[in-house]
Amino acid sequence: PSGVLVPVLSKICPVKCWGFANRRRFPVRFPRFTVIVPDFQRNNPQGGDYHQLNMSKKEDQAGAAVVTVGDELVLGERGNENAQWLANWLHDQGHPANVALSLPDDIAVIAHWLQQLKGSSHFPICVSGGIGGTHDDCTREGIAAALGVQVVTHPDCWALLAERYGGEFNESRQNMTMLPEGCELLKNPHGAPGFHHSGIFAFPGFPKMLKAMVPQILPLFGRVQAAIPTKRAEVRLEAREGDLAGAVRQFDENYPQARLGIYAHSGTHWGQVSLRLRYPESDSEILGAFQELVQYLGKPVLTAEGVSVD
Repeated sequence: PSGVLVPVLSKICPVKCWGFANRRRFPVRFPRFTVIVPDFQRNNPQGGDYHQLNMSKKEDQAGAAVVTVGDELVLGERGNENAQWLANWLHDQGHPANVALSLPDDIAVIAHWLQQLKGSSHFPICVSGGIGGTHDDCTREGIAAALGVQVVTHPDCWALLAERYGGEFNESRQNMTMLPEGCELLKNPHGAPGFHHSGIFAFPGFPKMLKAMVPQILPLFGRVQAAIPTKRAEVRLEAREGDLAGAVRQFDENYPQARLGIYAHSGTHWGQVSLRLRYPESDSEILGAFQELVQYLGKPVLTAEGVSVD
């Protein structure tokens, strides 16, 4: 996977995040946020199986952000297909995300983290979920609060949904027309539209709708510096993570422009480790060095992808 599930990432905002005091509708207490991050700071003492993963990036290039909203995601009741798909799509378009958050259905929490992302110059910020018409859909209000604007009836959205639903345009569906003031609509071929405002792009949580809507935002990115094209090479070795950690760390330090991850397998594949290298397409020297690293380790190679290992 492109990311790892971890507790609150204090590097984003060093605040205490347990016991949400401003729950809008539910008395449920969430012990912590769920944050998905594709990179760890080097020498992170709490990195676990992923402590060797280094994603070198200039601080002034914050990149895209993926935000998925839903109590069911934070509580671990449901997998997060949207986050994975969005991250992969952004990467394929040359605008990879370097942070992704799963947030609860809570206005104050959504607003807080979107403000953090905006303050760190992340763009685009793609938000999925919580824009329906039910009692727990509050992403619209969270985005409005983050931007310091009111939630108002969007006339074009009202007209569109009134025509779509006719006599079934009830209060719940009318709620979907209440959007952050000043936003513009994003077409949804399967239902109510999404919207965008100040670099935040909001989509429904239904995967079918999300996948149909997201491509239309590419022209809205403006002049964003695309990521350097990258390639990937991966080997699976018969080894334990601790046997390789030192050499992998040295490689990581020697080639900061590359990203080398070390992933220990479990279950029936216990005792196996995958090394996944992501490197600039134009830098063949790094691939050669990776080949030498694998040979130096001297461990049985079980599979290899994107690299020749004798």
